[in-house]
Amino acid sequence: MSKTRPVLIVTAKLDTHADAVISELKARGQPFFRLNTDDFHTEYRTMLRSGDRSVTFEDIWGRSVRFPHDVHAIWHRKPVESNNPPGVKQRGTADMIQSETLELLNSLSCFHDRPWYNNPENNRVSQRKFPQLCLASELGFRVPRTLITNDPGEARRFAAQTQGGVLCKAMKEAGYSTPNGSYFIFSRRVGKDEFDAHADRIALCPTLLQEYIEKDYELRVTVIGDEVFACRLDSQADEAARIDWRMVSPDRIAHSMVTLDNKVEAALKAMMRRFGLRFGAFDLIVTPEGETVFLELNPNGQWYWIELTTGAPMASAMADLLQS
Repeated sequence: MSKTRPVLIVTAKLDTHADAVISELKARGQPFFRLNTDDFHTEYRTMLRSGDRSVTFEDIWGRSVRFPHDVHAIWHRKPVESNNPPGVKQRGTADMIQSETLELLNSLSCFHDRPWYNNPENNRVSQRKFPQLCLASELGFRVPRTLITNDPGEARRFAAQTQGGVLCKAMKEAGYSTPNGSYFIFSRRVGKDEFDAHADRIALCPTLLQEYIEKDYELRVTVIGDEVFACRLDSQADEAARIDWRMVSPDRIAHSMVTLDNKVEAALKAMMRRFGLRFGAFDLIVTPEGETVFLELNPNGQWYWIELTTGAPMASAMADLLQS
């Protein structure tokens, strides 16, 4: 375990996951450098040099780190867009600054000299839902029948062949902002009459449709290196959480840590290897008949609420991984 070279943590100022893991690292005497990308223009200076293939970050408190040479590992946790530099008010100028800043940060992914958790390029590929479903099926999972289309006729035919209604969900961005506010798109079960009434709008945007599969309970499985934390969510006991458990506060749902079937665990780890990941959060369901169904993989998913709810030592496992 490294206690000399620092761990580089790329995240945002408000990140309880990073806070928890940093507390673990501090207790172990492990150096780290935290880069909060929202404060990039006010608290950091950056130098990326082609000569020695390195990037140096310095903060306003005099701390610095040179990546990859002086870094043990990098945790690409939850970076966000940087706040506009003071005095920048024009939208076009702000957009250009955001684009250039993002390009600089994305350039870090070309350095493969140190362990990544995870490399953002691998995250981008693995977060796409259609490739996930194809790979999950190849690895032996049952997956929901799925159609992605902007053809209302095909959508209606799919819905007509689906028992129990159609599930509509976002392919990528579940959250978005408008001048009138911010919104989150939850997965939604739509009945036949409502679907028929609105299906023509599918022509406006490719839409992900799935058969709805009845659940006995749900599983949130977080894989941290070789450690597997499987949490059972009894979402079906709360009417508001039956379709999408994210619609309610976690404290309304009973959580319990469980042991996965060996074949299920092996398949999840195989998916991680295929996507080049060392961290991932999986959403699975278990049907009333006891069959495990793959829903999706979030390569940078949330997990700290599970530790707070169940006591599972997930922050410690993440610190172990960063030091390994």
